[in-house]
Amino acid sequence: MLKRRQLALYLISLLCIAAWLITTQPIAVNAQKAPNFIIIYVDDLGYGDLGIHQNKQLNTPSIDDLVDTGQSWTNFYVSASVCSPSRGALLTGNLPVRSGLYGNRLAVLWPGSQTGMPAEQQTLAETFKQHNYATGMFGKWHLGDAPQFLPTRHGFDEWLGIPYSNDMDWTIGDITSTNVNSELSVSHEKWAKAGPIYQKQLLNPTLTDWNVPLMHSLAHADQSYSDNIIERPADQTLYTQRFTNVSLRFIHQSVEADKPFFVFLSHSMVHVPLFRSPAFVGKSALGLYGDVLEEIDWSVGEILKVLKEKHIEDNTYVVFTSDNGPWLTYAPDHAGSAGPLRGGKGQTYEGGMRVMTLFKGPNIEPGIVSELGMDTDIFNTFMNLANLSSKSSAVDSYDLSATLKASKPSPREFVPFYRNSTLRAFRLGNQKLHFVTNDKFGGPTTEHKPPILIDLVNDIDESDNLASSKPQDVEAIEKRVAEFKAATPIAPSIFDLQKGEQAE
Repeated sequence: MLKRRQLALYLISLLCIAAWLITTQPIAVNAQKAPNFIIIYVDDLGYGDLGIHQNKQLNTPSIDDLVDTGQSWTNFYVSASVCSPSRGALLTGNLPVRSGLYGNRLAVLWPGSQTGMPAEQQTLAETFKQHNYATGMFGKWHLGDAPQFLPTRHGFDEWLGIPYSNDMDWTIGDITSTNVNSELSVSHEKWAKAGPIYQKQLLNPTLTDWNVPLMHSLAHADQSYSDNIIERPADQTLYTQRFTNVSLRFIHQSVEADKPFFVFLSHSMVHVPLFRSPAFVGKSALGLYGDVLEEIDWSVGEILKVLKEKHIEDNTYVVFTSDNGPWLTYAPDHAGSAGPLRGGKGQTYEGGMRVMTLFKGPNIEPGIVSELGMDTDIFNTFMNLANLSSKSSAVDSYDLSATLKASKPSPREFVPFYRNSTLRAFRLGNQKLHFVTNDKFGGPTTEHKPPILIDLVNDIDESDNLASSKPQDVEAIEKRVAEFKAATPIAPSIFDLQKGEQAE
């Protein structure tokens, strides 16, 4: 009898211990759960548009909250001053010249391109997918519009968006955005004919001026794909809302499926032509451009809200950044401001390639960070934050996680400024050498021999050339440039072949 009672007590004790383990186990599992990642990408955003330098007339409570609760990186750069190459760099962790995602004749990809993101370039989405992440992209792609180049062929489970910029896919007489560059020997004549009408349309846009498709693509488990055009021309007034809402749905679905996720919310705004939904018409004191920015702020707010609703705010990293600087050709009514910086899109001055970048997430201390970072660095930074091994395929990617979480110096000491395959400038520490400059988008270039030396701490607008007074600094930077070039092979251009083999 005693033995039975002892056995019963023993079994009860085991059950109690088991029950305790069961009730406490979810806490341990949640603490070790793989973190989620969101990139909110804005097209042609100016350094002075949002964040710590924004115009105070703008009403952007959600981005203001992101600034207050996250880190603002004031020395963060993109790899190119136009969109296709910088987008490729972000997703691969490689400079455009290394991956071939650049062009000397055609700087970006156009509708009907025969080329795009190469299969051998491993993307962030592919890497996350290999580790059981749900991967979704929503918005502008611009890395190839043929089926084999779409986002779902490069690691994304789902994509809803547009295949190229929202100012493409137009027809003016017998000239289209598909054939305007089909023969480079006569493209200048075509642009001379169509250009004035195209410019008027950009500044006075109507929805029927462009035939951009809104596409939906799914990657299936059997490695097949479903690609559908769901609207053409797409209603550009609804872009920001549509891309945001489908991102929210994807986040909901991922949480319900108990899967970590990587969401790339790639807005087509504030690239011209500018559109906003009816709810934001006339909302901003800054007119049309302000309306568009305030709708993007709404989008950021919706993303941050769903993280709280799903109780995953403390396990999700959010990055807010841009693909390049503002398109100053259309400023101030249809484009933004580089704030204190010189230049904008299409230039290798700071305004073209330095972008206000915000990080928020677990153990990231709020504040302003002046360390160096680049779009390529996001790749291996995410790998570390996800407790995954750095990818050797992302050759140009530095891990910034120790700077984000422990205020340690950034491992990045330099920034190369490429325009196409030409290294036009190089920043080492707080000094910058300019070898080639252009004073406006698409304008003529000037080669500088000796190069221009700029102190970016004391001369943020790059107006004071110190080369003659500091020749030893010029020599030291040129030595690093030579070392960098020797270690950075230039792959053949992918973009130059998008219309097939052409004679100059």
